[in-house]
Amino acid sequence: MSDVDRLLANFESGTLLRPSVDIPNSVDLSRALARLSGDMSVGPGNGSEAEIEKLIGRSEHIVFVVADGMGMTLLETLPEDAFLRRNLARELRSVFPSTTSAALTSLATGAWPSEHAVIGWWTHFAEIPGPATVLPFVNRVTGAPLAQHGINAETAFPLPSRVSSFEKSAVGILPGNLVRSVYTGYSLGRAIRRGYSTVTDGVDATLARLDGATGPSYTYLYLPQVDSAAHTTGVHSDSTDAALLDVNNGLERLARDMPETAKLVVTADHGHLDAFPQEPMLVREDDEIGRMLRYPPAGDARVNYYHVREDAIGRFADAYAERMPGQVVLLTPDELGDLELLGPGEIPAPTRARIGDYIAISTDASVFAWSAAGAEGPDMSRLVSHHSGMSPKEVRIPLIISA
Repeated sequence: MSDVDRLLANFESGTLLRPSVDIPNSVDLSRALARLSGDMSVGPGNGSEAEIEKLIGRSEHIVFVVADGMGMTLLETLPEDAFLRRNLARELRSVFPSTTSAALTSLATGAWPSEHAVIGWWTHFAEIPGPATVLPFVNRVTGAPLAQHGINAETAFPLPSRVSSFEKSAVGILPGNLVRSVYTGYSLGRAIRRGYSTVTDGVDATLARLDGATGPSYTYLYLPQVDSAAHTTGVHSDSTDAALLDVNNGLERLARDMPETAKLVVTADHGHLDAFPQEPMLVREDDEIGRMLRYPPAGDARVNYYHVREDAIGRFADAYAERMPGQVVLLTPDELGDLELLGPGEIPAPTRARIGDYIAISTDASVFAWSAAGAEGPDMSRLVSHHSGMSPKEVRIPLIISA
């Protein structure tokens, strides 16, 4: 059985969930919110976009909250009478890779990863050449700012954020350390940015913004607390439970105290899946696979993109299959495009260049890791929970609406 056939079998069984324009997703949500916020460049939506737009409805003020990492599996651990569960409007799917950089960029642009070209936590840039950690905007290997490589926001992000096209006045409220980041500036466009320190502070800042609004407004609130807890302590830990409850209670207060002319819309960028086994599928710079690569891999915990040396192209797939366990599938860019995992249609040239020669996908809870020669080991191996795959736990996300 070919790797494509094995992947299709996983889709058929429901072990993995295949990205599809026919299933309501975060791209549909982004486009619906853009239309409701007065972005006249967004044309009439498909069935799912129109359904989501109708569910949200028109209102003078829109508050859009992204609770990072709060997938359906986590949401369902809350009591049935919890605010977030009571106001669940429907289930959506994240994009692939189901990781913050790709998913937030889809929410900002209303485009699939194939179009916006942010295809992993680590995305390959020819200007380095090699992978960059996109959200912190640094070289993955050296940690150097991307500006030192001549990379600016326009280079990194080919599609503009739609927020700058909103007729509603826009404000973004984020943790203080993110307010001035390159990515925040890109994703929020001309929106005013304000920082906060705790969930309580973020809710207070949102209510103050609504109270001071002099006309129709759009407010974006980003809450990373659940994601941070799950990464470091696991999905089922007391720390993650506490973070989830804190977000639930904070948003319940926000919904209660905001004006009647405001609509609260909440979603997540992805869910979480604890790593098992916790020992990663490691490729080292100086092992057989590592020596075949032109650059360190890009991608994420459960997806790797490989740029292979020209003299190793003919033997890479066989060597990789011998090395990696059976839960890993290896695809060519043509196969990835035919499956439309990054989105519908042909993969544009800028995105294809970032993909490289092969794409490896973990079909279970195992994770990839990379280590430079002589390094003690990859930092990500210390994390307990990860995402970026296509398991139901990673791609099922909520759409919560409260007025």
